[in-house]
Amino acid sequence: MEKKKSPHEFEITELFLVKAGNDFKRTFIGQINRETTKEGKSIVRGSVEVTDGKLWSLAESDDELGKYLDDLCVMKLDLELHANNGVIIKKFNYDIFLN
Repeated sequence: MEKKKSPHEFEITELFLVKAGNDFKRTFIGQINRETTKEGKSIVRGSVEVTDGKLWSLAESDDELGKYLDDLCVMKLDLELHANNGVIIKKFNYDIFLN
């Protein structure tokens, strides 16, 4: 069940930069969400919008998440990740591309 917020509460959003390779001209702003699993393990989820898509990743630390998203960014921009037809499924009114 989602906790209801009173009008005086606010939500803090943590932002970070993702870059494609060593080129600082290709940087994108992403968002971090921190969670704790049922087992008590801390995890970090991150997402970033890159050109015509959105990349997501999950890691145990900020550094690990940064590396994953930097690598995904290079794969998307330079190696044409998602360039093939793949399969699109509908989930909760969103088109999700699988390849």
